[in-house]
Amino acid sequence: MKMNEIIDPPYIPNSKAWKRILTQKYKFKYIDDLNKIPSNALWTTSCSKTKSNKKKGLPSEFYISKYNKLFYKYVKSLNLDYGIISDKYGIHMHDEIRSNYDIHPTELSVKDKYQLGKKIKTKLGSRDYDKIVFYYPSPLLSKPYFQILWYSGLPVYYISKIKILDELKI
Repeated sequence: MKMNEIIDPPYIPNSKAWKRILTQKYKFKYIDDLNKIPSNALWTTSCSKTKSNKKKGLPSEFYISKYNKLFYKYVKSLNLDYGIISDKYGIHMHDEIRSNYDIHPTELSVKDKYQLGKKIKTKLGSRDYDKIVFYYPSPLLSKPYFQILWYSGLPVYYISKIKILDELKI
């Protein structure tokens, strides 16, 4: 696909129809029970406006919103690799030290989202992951990240209620 041939992602309405659009048009799978969690998937969440003042660091040192902190609690307790879907890097892996930035998702063009999606696919391929689990409690605030993930072309599993993972703890 050439840059001038980038197809706009499907529209996600600001209504309860988001779930139907994600499953039918984006082909994402919605996780509402533990049996739907795939193996060999990288766990992800979005970057956040709330960032630390550090110049460089790991994602857990930068993205410090309450949802990011909840996400870190679960992935670390379950010893899962993870990445943060980034408006600059595509994906900021749990073990990568990167420079801080301030880009809001509304600043991203369709071309930017396409390029970020391709970066994600390349990075995950280099790490032997072939699927993504994306967590964020608000599907409507996740629209730009859904679009980036859609452009990655990878299978995506969306989870809005991470507390279902409590059932895994022994």
